[in-house]
Amino acid sequence: MKIFDFAAHHKALKQNPNYAVNSQILQHAEWRHGGSGHIFTEKMSDEPFVGILVVHIVDFRLQCTPTGSFLGNKYGAIEKAKYQFIGGRTHGKDGFDEDFVRAQALLNNIQNAVAVSHNRKDMLLDDQSIRFARNIFEKRIISPYLNKEHPVPDSPTASRRTVYLEDLENPHDAPSCTVKELKMDEETAKWPVDTQFSDEVATIKATYKAVPLRVYDENEKFVEPQNVNKALCNAIAEIHFTLHHTYLPKNEPAQDSFRANIEQILILQQGKSTAKIYSSDPRAGPARTATHHTPPPVENPPAKKLHTEEPSVVKEKGKERQGI
Repeated sequence: MKIFDFAAHHKALKQNPNYAVNSQILQHAEWRHGGSGHIFTEKMSDEPFVGILVVHIVDFRLQCTPTGSFLGNKYGAIEKAKYQFIGGRTHGKDGFDEDFVRAQALLNNIQNAVAVSHNRKDMLLDDQSIRFARNIFEKRIISPYLNKEHPVPDSPTASRRTVYLEDLENPHDAPSCTVKELKMDEETAKWPVDTQFSDEVATIKATYKAVPLRVYDENEKFVEPQNVNKALCNAIAEIHFTLHHTYLPKNEPAQDSFRANIEQILILQQGKSTAKIYSSDPRAGPARTATHHTPPPVENPPAKKLHTEEPSVVKEKGKERQGI
């Protein structure tokens, strides 16, 4: 397995102004209106600020499959499904543990700069973890001609053209040039969804497109969507993310929702697989792995007894000295 130089990488990141421990970030970026709330934005470029942080991706609530957090229609619509994972401390990787604590403090200050309520959810889960997420499906581009969505055929090879009522009622308002035939993108058409959710995904393909996570392995090769969850499990990774905020006044109680939106993931060290030492036939006898048995208690050597004389003996010796 390739050995990653965490010390050198840590030194390089400390020089990066986007590294999420840089105390100057709050001076160079600010919250601005965008989307359904606010986006943390660089003042000079007017572009969303992209933070960088190195974390350990824990296997708890790791949902980066092609359907991510979607568990069925009774829990929410498929188009709202998200990739998500929890990042924690790296456990001794050359300064990154201390930086994780600093990053949490900085992200908390960034939240405070825009929060309306005292109820802040979804990003800083506790002192040990940060939640990262991103939508799996995105709305397709709106037609500049009709100023509304153009659903695409469900198959990328279909030749039929969608006809709109407006075109039939007002044929003279239709564009004189030939409109390029709409086709579904290959990514969405071949999205590797589990068969149990294939019908749900098929119903939204015409108006939503699937967007794979930008995940790269230790050799900087793209990780295919169906392999992402396994690749991220227990890995040490560099996360590139943007920050988003939405105030939800109608919730009881009102709350501020924050998201560290995943932009890119660079796997620095793959996760260690958990050894399954008890996977053999249980009828064959107990597993003989000494390191997994409870060690016997340490036997302390018996305490040395100090020689003490009985009180009666001491009394007799006293009488002898007195000549009694």
